[in-house]
Amino acid sequence: MKIEFRKHRSPFWSIPYGPASLHALLTVLATTSVLAQSGRSVMAQQINCDRPQGNVEVKACIRLNYEASDKRLNEVYKQLMSQLSGEERALLSEAQLGWIKLRDKTCEFAVYKNRGGTGYGGFLNQCLDRMTKQRTAELEKYLKQR
Repeated sequence: MKIEFRKHRSPFWSIPYGPASLHALLTVLATTSVLAQSGRSVMAQQINCDRPQGNVEVKACIRLNYEASDKRLNEVYKQLMSQLSGEERALLSEAQLGWIKLRDKTCEFAVYKNRGGTGYGGFLNQCLDRMTKQRTAELEKYLKQR
């Protein structure tokens, strides 16, 4: 089968080139992204993380736990940042960026032997969750001292 492309036509869904086609493509991508995210929240609502059924649900619950911990960390971090002076803010920001690198590399190292296995993502998210909760507790202590 021979496929021919018309001049000035995109081979991708035959959308003409130009600003209008870019807008159309971005609209499709944004809609797809929204649908994917809404699908994730529907999945989260259907899973009972108190009693996950099977490996897929266990992994999803581990991921949801980590996402909740990360959200809480960001809330506490923002609260603390709002109470700091300029120099303190700069120091905390630098420390937090360093901590994120430390957390990520520590967890990668901790679960390295599981790379390629079916449990790797779950083990990694458990480590990230644990370390994120520890950091949140540290930041909460600083917040209470203010």
